[in-house]
Amino acid sequence: MTDCKPASTPMVGSVRLDTEDSEDLESMVPYRELVGSLLYLAVSTRPDIAHVVSALGQFNCNHKTKHWIAAKHVLRYLKGTMNFSLSFKRTQKDLIGYVDADWGNCRVDRRSYTGIVFIFAGGAISWESRKQRTVALSSTEAEYMGLTDAAKEAVYLITFLTELGLETMAKITLFNDNQGAKHLAHNPVYHGRSKHIDIRYNYIREVLQTQPIRLDYLPTEQMLADILTKGLPKGKHEFCVNKLGLAHRAAKRVELEGECWNSTSPLFDYNMFKR
Repeated sequence: MTDCKPASTPMVGSVRLDTEDSEDLESMVPYRELVGSLLYLAVSTRPDIAHVVSALGQFNCNHKTKHWIAAKHVLRYLKGTMNFSLSFKRTQKDLIGYVDADWGNCRVDRRSYTGIVFIFAGGAISWESRKQRTVALSSTEAEYMGLTDAAKEAVYLITFLTELGLETMAKITLFNDNQGAKHLAHNPVYHGRSKHIDIRYNYIREVLQTQPIRLDYLPTEQMLADILTKGLPKGKHEFCVNKLGLAHRAAKRVELEGECWNSTSPLFDYNMFKR
C-alpha cells in the first residue's frame, strides 16, 4: 500500500458494508490487525475515520472481500492525509456539541448509527461513532436516542472543565438536525408515537432542565456529526474535516512538537482560556 493512490474520502458513500453479495477471501489477510490499528487512530486523533472503522469492526470474525477492500480504502485516504493533526485556537472558547443519527443505516440488523462530536477552542476534543442498542422506528426516534448519548458526554465535559477551573466555559450548546427530536426532548408528555421508547433515553429531558446545556437546531448541510454516521461525498467531507479542526501540518512542525512533548515545558496552557 506504500505506492497506492490517495483517496479523497475514507469511505465510498455508495458502498454498504454487509455480508451479502460479496465473495469470500481467497487467502488469509491481516484484517483484524488492520482494523485494530485503524481503531487506535480513530479514537486518538482522527475523528474523520471513526465511522468507517466502527463499521469495519463489526466484521472481524466474518469479513469478506468487500470488507478487505473497504479497509484498504481507508489506508489510501490516510496516505493523502498522514500529516493531518488537530489544531486549537485561543480565540474560540465556546464548547459546542453536535449529534446526528443515520436511521437504519446498518444493513445487517437495521440499527441506526449515532455520531457525536464536541468542539472546544476550535478543535474536536471528544467524538464517537457507534451503532445504537435498539432498532429505532423512525428518524426522530433515532435522533432522540442519539441526543441522550450526547447529553451524557456533555455532563461529563461540564464536570471536567469545572475541575480545571474553567467554570465560565462549562456550558454547552448542543446542535441536532431533527426538529421532531428537539421538540420531543423539551416536551415531558408521552405521545402515542414515543411512549414505547425506553425510559433511559428520557435522560435528555432531565439534563436540559438541570444542566447548563442548550439544545438547538442546525440544518443538515452544516451538521458536523454527519461525518460520524455515514460515508460522505468529497465536498461535505472536507467541510466537516475543516470544522473538526483537522488540517495538514508540515512534517518538520509535527516532529518539533513531539520533542517539546517530552520536555518540562507544558504543551497545552490552560491559562490561555482565562484571558
